[in-house]
Amino acid sequence: MGKTVINTTNKVIKENNNKVPRGYIPAWTTRTVALAINFVLMMQITYYGTEVAGLSAGLIGTVLLVSKIFDGVTDLAVGFIIDRTRTRFGKARPYELFIVPLWIFTIMLFSTPNWGTAGKAAYIFTLYSLINGVCATFLNGSEAVYMGRSLKGDVQRAKVLSISGLATMILSAASSIALPILMNSWGVQPGGWTKIALVFGVPLMIIGLGRMYFIKEIDVEQASSNVSNVSNEKISLKEAIKALAHNKYVFILGGAVLLANLVTNMSGVVGTYYFTYIVGDLSMLSIVGMVGLIAPVILLLFPLAMRTIGAMNFVRIGLVGAVIGNVIKFFAGANVGLVVVGQLLSGIGSSTVTMMIGIFIMQCMDFGEWKTGKRVEGTLNSVTSFASKVGSGLASASIGIIMGLAGYVGKAEVQSASANTAIIWTFSLIPAILCAAMLIILHFYDLDKKMSQIHEEIKARKASK
Repeated sequence: MGKTVINTTNKVIKENNNKVPRGYIPAWTTRTVALAINFVLMMQITYYGTEVAGLSAGLIGTVLLVSKIFDGVTDLAVGFIIDRTRTRFGKARPYELFIVPLWIFTIMLFSTPNWGTAGKAAYIFTLYSLINGVCATFLNGSEAVYMGRSLKGDVQRAKVLSISGLATMILSAASSIALPILMNSWGVQPGGWTKIALVFGVPLMIIGLGRMYFIKEIDVEQASSNVSNVSNEKISLKEAIKALAHNKYVFILGGAVLLANLVTNMSGVVGTYYFTYIVGDLSMLSIVGMVGLIAPVILLLFPLAMRTIGAMNFVRIGLVGAVIGNVIKFFAGANVGLVVVGQLLSGIGSSTVTMMIGIFIMQCMDFGEWKTGKRVEGTLNSVTSFASKVGSGLASASIGIIMGLAGYVGKAEVQSASANTAIIWTFSLIPAILCAAMLIILHFYDLDKKMSQIHEEIKARKASK
């Protein structure tokens, strides 16, 4: 039998604007899950670097921070490349192939050879940069463009993002439950981390190709003229930069995404240290991972929120909860129950930003087209993609540097009081402050209130041509 391809070209146009084509959501979720679980594994690179590779916390933090400089260059370049891509498979769809090398490089990363301190640092830098600066950059940079070219309407997109986000977070939570158990057993064995990476990597590099295999982009040559969210016009570098400069909202989102990823990764990275040295039992981290099975359910409310209180107000409410949750964690100490409650509130708040950012990026694309007359997609998406990776990189780097300055000693049975204080603060109060900063930044995002007018004016312009 031949494969079943979800061709959204005519389905989206003919069907009710709120109805998602059959099979689209599970197909879309395949690559989202593959990348999300890679993200879960990559959050342990600081722990792996100090406890397995034997590098100092300060050195591994510096290595990851320098890698993000490379990321900054590739993000901006990738956005421009995507804007100028024209293939028979579409504009963004071909870049889904990067899920394969992403997992191959991840398996190699967690198989660091014993090359001495300098050799191991260079090896980790190279693989980490290829994973984040190349593979993840193309995957993240093309995602909003791909969705914008295969679905029509914010309500459809909100349904896909919320349901797909729910499935992704549940499966990510399952991997977060399994990972500490594997770390506690295989992680202490020679080659154990290679086995862990293979268990996740081999099936997920295959599953991750599902989106590309099943979902077509809209064929803009044949699509109806009422498809207003796609364009075949080639954008020059000068036009792309000009459009970017005139779109203040994408920079507001970029700031919020950076902080959201900093919070998520900081909690994820330092959580391993927290349960090792504050709680005293690494295997208990699996209980916190179970929180991820509860938090995603809140995302199902997102489509309803868009029609009632508004998408951005939904995000702001979540962030208030995240501030409260992180403060609870500060007072939790070794009380796992309080840590779970705090992590639940914190996880819900940060996930409302990271899982729903695609909706707001597509609003920025529409705003840019309305303001400048040019629809720039990849370049705009590269801003939040860059911010996302900088946030995750800064989390790993800052934790390594902070803990190094606080006197953390890798593989030690007991840490100093200053090192334990650094672990507690980076797990609780610092994320609380960052969530409060997100609330302040997103106060200035009022674009969602203007979208109806913007869409009407864009349609009127197209009709008059």
